[in-house]
Amino acid sequence: MLHNIKPHEYHCDFLPRPPVQKKDHLLLFEGEHILTKRKHDRLTLPIFCDLLYAKHWSKEARYLFSVDDTAYYDVPVSQLSQEYGKKEGERESMQYIPVSSLRTFEPAYLAFAAITGYHLHFWYTHNHFCGACGREFTHAKNERALLCPHCGYLKYPDISLAVIVGVSDGDKLLLTRYANRPYKRLALIAGFVEIGEALEDTVLREVMEEVGLNVKNIHYYDSQPWGFSNSLLAGFFAEVDGSTNITLDNRELAEAIWVKREEIPDDANLISLTSKMMAAFKLNKNR
Repeated sequence: MLHNIKPHEYHCDFLPRPPVQKKDHLLLFEGEHILTKRKHDRLTLPIFCDLLYAKHWSKEARYLFSVDDTAYYDVPVSQLSQEYGKKEGERESMQYIPVSSLRTFEPAYLAFAAITGYHLHFWYTHNHFCGACGREFTHAKNERALLCPHCGYLKYPDISLAVIVGVSDGDKLLLTRYANRPYKRLALIAGFVEIGEALEDTVLREVMEEVGLNVKNIHYYDSQPWGFSNSLLAGFFAEVDGSTNITLDNRELAEAIWVKREEIPDDANLISLTSKMMAAFKLNKNR
């Protein structure tokens, strides 16, 4: 899956240090796009010295995390745009690509770093002011948190919890297709956990809401951080309980079908928890 980057090691500790200009990666986002650099006929992430004016605003760069001994930083585009012009650095070797295309970015550890960086960038850009008193946040010195200097409120990164559910009926798995979303491939039942819900209760509710089915024998399978939606995904398998007749929620899904084990489509990348679960069921390894 996307976060399995061995032999590389992800270090999420908040241990900020000044960037090394010729080594550390710079993550520049504009909306849902990220700046990349073309090197030897492939795209990679730029380092500080790739951009002409990086040394002037490297002090503004936010330390995010490290992979091995390489650090990754986020620079507010507003800072870059105001001082040096919009999309500075987008020269012949530079190009912005959609964040969604990072699903197939290589090598995998850079894709994971960019997506995790996007998660943190989204949090920073949507949390400038204290929700308790309205004063402007500063960054806490010793941890990854935003601090209100007026009332002392601490704001930690937002992580939304969601479930992925593989519903089975013997040797058949329920596959779905989202409605009104760019992702058009077959997937599994999914949904966010509501306040006051246990994970298993979310499984029961989401399956009933989206396809009108009851399930039993719910068991946990695996989890995955998913920075595209600022989420942590928890995967479960469950067996249909009673009728297998589907009542489709057309607001959420365009399609829901029972697919025999051997007919489940292959996904060579297996970067997502959904694709891993579908492959596990196909190979009868979902326990």
